[in-house]
Amino acid sequence: MDSTGGFRKLGDRYARYDVVDADGEKIGSVDTTYVNEVDQREYVAVSGGLAGLLPGTSSTVLPLDICAVDNNSSTITASTHRDTVKNAPSLSSGAEMTPELEAQVRSYYRLQ
Repeated sequence: MDSTGGFRKLGDRYARYDVVDADGEKIGSVDTTYVNEVDQREYVAVSGGLAGLLPGTSSTVLPLDICAVDNNSSTITASTHRDTVKNAPSLSSGAEMTPELEAQVRSYYRLQ
């Protein structure tokens, strides 16, 4: 478990879970899970295909506030649509979660 700028990186939590949208369409897979050490809010970095493995690629950040986690099927279902998630703020390859990115993500999804 690594700590970065007020966020803890939970390496194995939700690792390789599939992420689907409200219609059941696959968005991608979880790369990394982050938890805000102050308020315990969790976020997953989601990549589609080879994102995260190739230089210059990025992972979309999804707050678990708007998701349902099914540990039996290793699936996270977002309560929104694929295009909304794909257009959300993202982490570039090798970058870490920051308070500024968290604010952008929460604003994008209209969360307080």
